[in-house]
Amino acid sequence: MPEKIVRLENIGDISFRSNKRFKRLSIRMAPNKGIWINLPPGVSYQEAIDFAISNKEWIKKNKYKNDLKESRKTIFNQETLFQTKYHQLKINSGNVKSCISRLSNGILQITYPKQISVENEKFQEFVRNSIIETLRREAKYYLPKRIEYLAKLHNFKYTSVQIKNTKSRWGSCTHENKINLSLHLMRLPEDLSDMVILHELCHTKVKNHSQEFWDLLAQHCTNLKFKRNQIKKFSINII
Repeated sequence: MPEKIVRLENIGDISFRSNKRFKRLSIRMAPNKGIWINLPPGVSYQEAIDFAISNKEWIKKNKYKNDLKESRKTIFNQETLFQTKYHQLKINSGNVKSCISRLSNGILQITYPKQISVENEKFQEFVRNSIIETLRREAKYYLPKRIEYLAKLHNFKYTSVQIKNTKSRWGSCTHENKINLSLHLMRLPEDLSDMVILHELCHTKVKNHSQEFWDLLAQHCTNLKFKRNQIKKFSINII
């Protein structure tokens, strides 16, 4: 995806991303990912820059909210409670020369050298990377079998399934019925991860979010309204 970064006065760096899949010119931002503008085909970088400048006040207002969310970023330490589907995080200092991550008996054990602070930026990055790799292993083991089971149970057919470390979506379905699922589904209760899987399976029959689509999903996913509200309490990013 072509990308260009421009620094705008009183705003900072903005990424301009061009992709044929984008339908309209739009501004996006998220904690720890900055601000970016999606450029659909036929829109020049200059038009996008003018668009950003014309929306400067909106960007500044929402950037402030975004910065507040970033400032609340989790510092993982010995007291942190973090659970994936199959593993619980445990952090300890020890007589080690470098950070170590091990998976054993349902525990993601991370040990760091006694001489460094638990708030050390590189250590925090190590913890996050260890969690991502744990989620990836779990997802590759669980999700292909789960989607196969739900597809057979509800009479859906799909072409393939891929597991990805997505940044904004729990899942997606292409026009060829290739389904992508986020490894972060392993942080959700099973009824919510099943809802996401069924959502994408319904897209194999209805490619949009029309009333027809929501009616179809409701046929296969009980208490849909409640579950859609519940999933809003979860962030797809580890913060």
